[in-house]
Amino acid sequence: MGLVLLKGGTYLATSSTGVLGSALDSLFDMLASLLVLWAILAAERPANAKYQWGHGKAEGLAALFQSLFILLSGLALAVHSVNRFVRQDEYELKLPWLGVAVMAISSVVTWWLIGRLRKVALETGSPALKADSYHYTSDLLMNFSVVAGLVLAWLLDGAMWPDLAVGILISLVILNTAREVFVSSIEGLMDRGLRPREAAAIMHAVSKFTPQVSGFHDLRSRRSGADIFLELHLDLNRHMSFVEAHDLSEYVSAAIEAALPNCTVTVHADPL
Repeated sequence: MGLVLLKGGTYLATSSTGVLGSALDSLFDMLASLLVLWAILAAERPANAKYQWGHGKAEGLAALFQSLFILLSGLALAVHSVNRFVRQDEYELKLPWLGVAVMAISSVVTWWLIGRLRKVALETGSPALKADSYHYTSDLLMNFSVVAGLVLAWLLDGAMWPDLAVGILISLVILNTAREVFVSSIEGLMDRGLRPREAAAIMHAVSKFTPQVSGFHDLRSRRSGADIFLELHLDLNRHMSFVEAHDLSEYVSAAIEAALPNCTVTVHADPL
């Protein structure tokens, strides 16, 4: 909220399109962060009779709504920038040094926030926090662009075109961020298959039990927020006893769950 008010006041003082774009983006950042907070709290609720796989999909839904927030801010800035470009004789850029100072302060705060978000997202595997960190990274690039536009306008005796060009550039960056967050959230909600690193970890974990385990097949996965649910069929020697096959399946499950954090494995033993 502090950054929104600071940037909003700076826009009123400078009439900078770039600063306005940054202020709009900070406003939607605040709304998106509140949505992420709700999603994380909802995702932490344990599974119950109604939601037997847990509530982790709430994070994917939050990321999806985040992409809509980002899209709206990008479109609004694009329309405003084009309108100012067409009617630029009616506007005058004022106090560019104030805009530079405010964007420098904003950049320091954003840099600290990105570091915190990436650290927690890595520790928890949260898709909502990961999407938030990407969004704030684009904010940091946006701040640098705004500063560049203001400095150029300053050096060119108040020329409007650098600031207007930065406004258009920022809107394109925001729209691309919306696309990336949207695609990522849809992949999570649609249970996209395992990433190559995750598949390799499973192969490595199962290979430790050769030759007792000849291989596996029918591997399927689904995601619920940061949690992964796996199902696979192990190829075991048909002469094993039921107890031996059961115990070996449990050992393989434990090895996979150790290799992939937040993973729950269901194993079916097939005689070979």
